[in-house]
Amino acid sequence: MQKSLLLLGLLFFTAALASGQTCYEPSQESEGLDDPVDGSEGISLSDLGELLLFESRAYGFAVPYPSAWTAEEADPNDLGIVAGFLPPGENLIDPDNYVTVQIEDLPGGTNLPEYTEAVLANLRSSYDDFEVLAEGEMKISEEPATVIGYGATVEGTAYQVLLAYTIKEDRAYVITYRALAERYSEFEDDAKRMINSFSLS
Repeated sequence: MQKSLLLLGLLFFTAALASGQTCYEPSQESEGLDDPVDGSEGISLSDLGELLLFESRAYGFAVPYPSAWTAEEADPNDLGIVAGFLPPGENLIDPDNYVTVQIEDLPGGTNLPEYTEAVLANLRSSYDDFEVLAEGEMKISEEPATVIGYGATVEGTAYQVLLAYTIKEDRAYVITYRALAERYSEFEDDAKRMINSFSLS
């Protein structure tokens, strides 16, 4: 029951906050700022004591996450969410702060710049006050990746989002950290650590 409530909350909120954000469509150019994630970081053996490993053999990825967080595999859904992670104390039914992993199958030959254009175009069309706060390049599991930090308001509430993604074999792997703007820094380090240590098999 607890798993169902968590997934229902994640799916409902993600639909409201990220409608169309990873759909592949033509786009316009965007302005980039500093990279909010240091792609050179990794986890060391000393870090493993406070982390648990979420592994999906079905989708071919693994991500260490803080032991105080809650992790769940998602039931099948139209948004491509395959896993969700909640920080301690987060509301399971209607979460405001969380990390998700999404997978999107892409048209053959789609490259990272094209996908980034599509993501930014969809975000701009979804939110009147969409603002790119940072954009840069990094590596996810040794693959070239893009990271975008942005702000947007949903139903009068300000959110800050960190979106990192890579493409492998015509499939986009998207790791997203979403939080209330005033609480973003509270979970930022944990979320960045998860993004930096995400691995593909």
